[in-house]
Amino acid sequence: MKFPREVWAGSHIKNAPQFKRLIVRSKDEYVNWVKMYNTRMNCYTSVYDFDKFHINSKVDSSVILDRAFLDFDSHDRPLEESFLDVKETARYFYENDYVFKMYFSGKGFHMFVYGEVANDIRQIQSFYQQLVNHLIEFRKNNNHDERPTLDSSGIQTNRLRRIPNTMNLSSDSKLGDEQNPVPFYCIPLVMSDMNRDLGAILYDALSPRGIKNNIGNTLVKWPVVTTVEAADVEVEIPKSVGKIPLLPCIHNAIMVENPSHEARVYLIQWYRDILSMGERIIPFEKQKEITQIIMGEIESIAEQDNVWLDWDKYTTLKYVRGIVNGGYNAPGCKTKLIPQGYCIGKCWRYAE
Repeated sequence: MKFPREVWAGSHIKNAPQFKRLIVRSKDEYVNWVKMYNTRMNCYTSVYDFDKFHINSKVDSSVILDRAFLDFDSHDRPLEESFLDVKETARYFYENDYVFKMYFSGKGFHMFVYGEVANDIRQIQSFYQQLVNHLIEFRKNNNHDERPTLDSSGIQTNRLRRIPNTMNLSSDSKLGDEQNPVPFYCIPLVMSDMNRDLGAILYDALSPRGIKNNIGNTLVKWPVVTTVEAADVEVEIPKSVGKIPLLPCIHNAIMVENPSHEARVYLIQWYRDILSMGERIIPFEKQKEITQIIMGEIESIAEQDNVWLDWDKYTTLKYVRGIVNGGYNAPGCKTKLIPQGYCIGKCWRYAE
């Protein structure tokens, strides 16, 4: 683990006041921070390491693209569905001797697979898509629901992940009662766990698990990707959460527990462009109407499970008003979204 790095203590209570992300500058500071918040708050740290930092934030362009973070979440399906995908992914990685780690998160499963440092995050996104295709084929051949439980939002540089051996306060083992629930911990897993019953893993997750879980010896060679200009396959437009459609890249960046400030700004700018028809200056009488519509769209997003946990109506309203009234247009593909790692593939907007 490289320092400095970002950490975040998040409340599991929807719409509760939330802390901002912090920078810890050493292992000792990190350990003390975890001790302070574990069992009281959900504890997260950055998925990726960074080479450069400002006083209170990382320098986004200094990200070290050496891993893929895989988040398996069953959502409305049984947890066994996620476990099925994790077992097949672990088998695939193990057969290829890839360097990887596995965790039960308390509600789903996480995996890291490590590779040579990539120059373009789309190389890692391409690897992710290959894995999705592999899981679809595996499920089809074994008469399972063909929808893998792998969540694409893990492949973004601002993503956070739960810290191992911390309590997942959003989980419930069903061993307590409504007033005193008993949560699971996020625990490391090893290959032998793939041959155990899911119930045994859940039992282990009632407390921290002090084991090493480094597996494999070979770094992944990420796929070579063509430049976006040369891509001839468009990514699918995601299903709208509200009434206004989102770009695939913005949807991917925003539908997570704690979207970055930058992603939130880009979301508001996108809504503004749609509602103002791209006009830089909006008449005063239209500003209030557009602001209300944008707030409604964002509230629809924040109502989703495990999305935008630190949503605050009044803080958001302040930023929405500033962007709507200030004449800020949505970021361009070539100038910001592609070089900053938001782009997940060519979509209809790139041609514009």
